[in-house]
Amino acid sequence: MNIYHSLCPSCGNEADHLMDGTAIAVRCVHCGYCAGELSEIQEQHLKRHRKTPAPSDQASRHPILTSEEFEALTYLIRLAKSNTGQCRRAANFLLSWWNSASCGSFDLTDLWGLDDEITQAMQVVIRFLCRRQVYPDTLGFKDDFQAIIQQWRPHLLEEEA
Repeated sequence: MNIYHSLCPSCGNEADHLMDGTAIAVRCVHCGYCAGELSEIQEQHLKRHRKTPAPSDQASRHPILTSEEFEALTYLIRLAKSNTGQCRRAANFLLSWWNSASCGSFDLTDLWGLDDEITQAMQVVIRFLCRRQVYPDTLGFKDDFQAIIQQWRPHLLEEEA
């Protein structure tokens, strides 16, 4: 499912325009306008999309990451700090970048259990890594990755002590 922003035909404010195959729906949070039917899964996807913050000033000022790369990476980091199956997979993906020898590699079949928005964010990060050979701590995300290790690989912190 792809989510675009368009003008609401009712109030003229920005509305969510969803396309899933040939199905199209429009939802406006300002006036409540609805056109088209959505499944429960699509409604959940839209709710998650609405919770995603707009690009921050920090994203536009990062010295190495583009705004799209920054948003994709911070989205995956936020996800990895949560506690679901998809969050575990996002954590595995990020930690394999951090140190695959100690944190484990990423099983590509884990992609099968992820929503499109997560795999799209991963694709953005992979394209970045192909272009720039850097580790996340050099990008200013060391504390975030330490928190992910604490949550998903606490035994690694015990081994260091």
